[in-house]
Amino acid sequence: MTKSHGKATMEKAEKSTITESIGREILECVRVVAKSEILPRYRRLSAESVQRKSSYSDLVTIADELSEKHLTQGISSILPAFEILGEEAVAADPSKLEILKSNQSVVIIDPIDGTWNYANGLPLFGVIIAIVEAGRTTFGALYDPLSDDWIVAHEGKGAFYGAADGFHQQVRVVPHSNFETMTGFVPLFLVPKPLHLSLSKELISFDRISSLRCSSHEYRLLSEGRVAFGLSGLLKPWDHAAGELIHREAGGYSALLRSGLPYSPVCSDDQLLLAPDEDTWHALRDKLSCLWI
Repeated sequence: MTKSHGKATMEKAEKSTITESIGREILECVRVVAKSEILPRYRRLSAESVQRKSSYSDLVTIADELSEKHLTQGISSILPAFEILGEEAVAADPSKLEILKSNQSVVIIDPIDGTWNYANGLPLFGVIIAIVEAGRTTFGALYDPLSDDWIVAHEGKGAFYGAADGFHQQVRVVPHSNFETMTGFVPLFLVPKPLHLSLSKELISFDRISSLRCSSHEYRLLSEGRVAFGLSGLLKPWDHAAGELIHREAGGYSALLRSGLPYSPVCSDDQLLLAPDEDTWHALRDKLSCLWI
């Protein structure tokens, strides 16, 4: 990987059809749906309104389904020429993921990121929206319904925090000089169990390792420089497309762990390593070599 990749991305950014005005419309749609479908059901879900999907802890709620339905309707009215790819739609029909391999413009929706937290009454969940044009992410939004605030990025234009009261500021990652002071997000439950022991021996070198079970809030903290690095498996596009763009626009560096190639929304068979800069990325990759050698 070289730093020329970032320059090429900047050169392509002008071709995006997602203006700042359209971005604000999308964000307002997310806020309206969160107020009508997500917040009224928080801590009020019946047992019948929570179902399991691929595993015991992989949950979906009536709020996920209804918010995806209304987000799809609302965003389709803003971007009628775009395909919509929602997490729950893919759960019902996995073949829908193939749309990302085409040259079509796609809006990716995670109606409630951190559903396990949401279903169990923990205040760490969000809504994620990513827009993919010509195979690359050109817009990303990480929205927190409880705080009614967000971090958004347009490709090539930086990443910005905003809140309902009008507060607005740019966010940037923070350099970290040594492992002993670094904190990181590493979801051990996504790491193959035979690797747990060898990985744990490396992770004790860091100040603190954790997982929030919520990509939206993890990416927010990474992009604001509050957590140094992140390692992600299961590269579902609704979890990572928006966050990876926002982290990159905040000055961070990311690439696939094994191949070292740039992330794209079609990636699915590797792990994504995020760091404050390229040199730190390579140092972390060497440190975590038990996962990829």
